[in-house]
Amino acid sequence: MTYSADNHSTISNQIEATNVSPLEPSGSNKNEILNSLKAGKLRKNAKNKIAALLSAATYIEFRSQSMGMDDCWNSNEPRAISVTEFWAWYDKEYSELNIWVDCKEGKVSSVRFSDCMYHFSNDVVLTFDAVTTPDNNQSGEEAEQGEAVELASFEQYEALTQTATVKQVNIIWSESRQFTDNDVLTLDGYNEKSQIEALDIGRGQGYAKTKLEIIFADGTREIFRHDIDADYPTLCHYYAAVSQVKLLSQTKAVLTYQHVRQALLEGYLSPLNSTEKHPTPPESTEKSRKVLSLGDYKARIELKRERLEARAEKAHQQSDSYYQSSKKLADMIPFGQPILIGHHSEARARRHADKICNDMGKSVTASKKAVYLENKAVGIGKNGIASDDPEAIQKLRAKLASLEKAQEMMKAANKVVRSQHMTEADKIEYMVTSLSLTKEQATAILTPDFCGRVGFASYALTNNSATIRQTKQRLDELEVMHNQEPLSAEGEVEGLFWSLYEEDGRVKFTFDGKPSDEILTLLKTQGFKWSRYSMAWVRKLTPNAIHSTRYILSQWGMNN
Repeated sequence: MTYSADNHSTISNQIEATNVSPLEPSGSNKNEILNSLKAGKLRKNAKNKIAALLSAATYIEFRSQSMGMDDCWNSNEPRAISVTEFWAWYDKEYSELNIWVDCKEGKVSSVRFSDCMYHFSNDVVLTFDAVTTPDNNQSGEEAEQGEAVELASFEQYEALTQTATVKQVNIIWSESRQFTDNDVLTLDGYNEKSQIEALDIGRGQGYAKTKLEIIFADGTREIFRHDIDADYPTLCHYYAAVSQVKLLSQTKAVLTYQHVRQALLEGYLSPLNSTEKHPTPPESTEKSRKVLSLGDYKARIELKRERLEARAEKAHQQSDSYYQSSKKLADMIPFGQPILIGHHSEARARRHADKICNDMGKSVTASKKAVYLENKAVGIGKNGIASDDPEAIQKLRAKLASLEKAQEMMKAANKVVRSQHMTEADKIEYMVTSLSLTKEQATAILTPDFCGRVGFASYALTNNSATIRQTKQRLDELEVMHNQEPLSAEGEVEGLFWSLYEEDGRVKFTFDGKPSDEILTLLKTQGFKWSRYSMAWVRKLTPNAIHSTRYILSQWGMNN
């Protein structure tokens, strides 16, 4: 990476010492960069800002961690360097560079460029004096930086035919100060902020990396990285360039009196009752996945429990059979009878000893397997909420209500615990009567733990809040999945006819012959397993299973 300062390119990787700084205090126009930055880490590819800081600095000092070490070959005193020397060092150390900004009273006081974030680093430190006098003689570089940046037009992507509607954009992390981690934005809101950042970065002067999650209107999600600059100022620009897909923002339909009147005439209470916000008849429930492909969940669970119990019983029988075989052989040998070395019975005695040991080992293994299968049969249908349960949405809503109620209760209890105007007896009475806690629970809340803390711990509130978010996310995914039409397709691949369908909460692929190794590898990597009962490649119906199935179809040239 190279950079030109005053039309000077990188001259050398070796920095030569200078005795004085070539910089002088500059005018009031330099105050903008000093007032605009905040304390913290600065992007190392923000060259416009770095150049502005260099022009505003009154002293540029090179420091080495070896300074003060008499026995070090690189021992030297701090020294001033020029702008040209700075850029040479900057280019050389770019891959490991870290930049930190320090501020005092809302203004940049110093900037440290370090080539290692741990130990024994070489640093360049910019320091600044108060700059108040105007400077009417800007350098050519400063004038160029002050020119307005023209953002790239979206015109070249307007012809794209493939589109996707974006419901929400979640920020994971970003190098831009326009975003903070875990921001939740609309597509328009994100683009508005990214354009501000693009104007600040400009063109050909680096970019601000931003990792985000795109939630589409159909419920699918995608992790994506947007490199913001003037050429790709919005997510729409970058996504269209990378994926050849034009992103659209989800909008609300505008309803008129005629829409409402027509909906009432057709028997609907109001068009607003529809999640689509317009008075079209709701999709028939007979076509939904919940009715057509999830099947009888309870019967399916009972059948699975019966199969596990039958396997457990068979394992018990095998264990008993091996035990009786081992015991029968052992009873044939008199107690304490040794193996007679050299006798004609020696070989037979050793075979019997080995078989006694092996059969007893097999008996123990079969017994452990039987216990495992019995425990698994007991837990069927009790370990969480299954995606293929037609009542999963109702169960998740009940779980969410319980979690939110617990969150409010913990907050209210902590507020009571921190009260300075209530006695301990009053606190216990209030929590028992108002928060539906038992007296023992209320007393335990007021009792300090091993760290002297009272009330509900902060991690309990944090963990419960995270569970609430996860439950809401899964509820949204299952609502989309249950109300969609089942997957159904057929076609031909590598000379084999295949068929896709959903049945009893499972996605199934069948073939009229044995598929090739490439097809089998694709099915296995996407989570499908061969079922000799269904004579098909099967995967449990989940949002991820639907995504994987669509990926397989795309590999076979199908759009589903």
